[in-house]
Amino acid sequence: MYSKSDETDKAVDVAKQLAKELPNSEWGQVSLFKTYLDSNQADKAIKSMNTILSSSKIDSKIKHRTLNEFLIYVNKNPQYAPDLEKAISYFDNDKDVDVAKEIGKFYHSKNQFENAIKYYEKDLMTNSDTDRETNLLLLEVYSKAKQFGPMTKRAMTMIEVYPSQPQFYYYAGLGSNQLQQFKNAKTVLEMGLDYVVDDKKLEADFNIQLGEAYNGLGDAKKKEEYFLKANELLKQRSKEKLR
Repeated sequence: MYSKSDETDKAVDVAKQLAKELPNSEWGQVSLFKTYLDSNQADKAIKSMNTILSSSKIDSKIKHRTLNEFLIYVNKNPQYAPDLEKAISYFDNDKDVDVAKEIGKFYHSKNQFENAIKYYEKDLMTNSDTDRETNLLLLEVYSKAKQFGPMTKRAMTMIEVYPSQPQFYYYAGLGSNQLQQFKNAKTVLEMGLDYVVDDKKLEADFNIQLGEAYNGLGDAKKKEEYFLKANELLKQRSKEKLR
């Protein structure tokens, strides 16, 4: 009843009583899971978690809370990552929350880019492969992890899906430059720059990469031209922030 009325803390309090009186009940596992986790009894905590996540009686908010607590635990104890992956599979049909994406964001915020990539890719495979937000997040962590091959390939694919989205052109150009495919970088960056509107930071980034592309093509004059333009845009942006 508490759970259905969004009184999650009260629901957990009742679960604590159930854990004492009826330790085998599914709701009792909600409290036992936290107790096991706090006492570092990982195997027992995982068993309780799987009972909670597979239960048809326990609602999704409690399940998400359980998963979040286990995620924090796994971040400190990465040897249990396979159990986290198994836990995520319980949410494959969850229409309310993209669990794999949220875990990707968690690792992203911790600068654990390889883990973030894994979960963003999992989300795209499970849900929509063309989700704009997830693809942009994935391209960002590809860049941070210096995985320029898959970054360029995905960015070029997304340009076909979102032909007026400048960030996809930017990542395609950045990746092409890193792969020393300067002609492709120049072409895709010049195309994408036309779609940049009221975003001086992104426009400056485009100009920097165009400068790099022309540098790779041996055109020092164009390189300097684009670098100067990028510098001017960044100065304008700084002034606007001070207003």
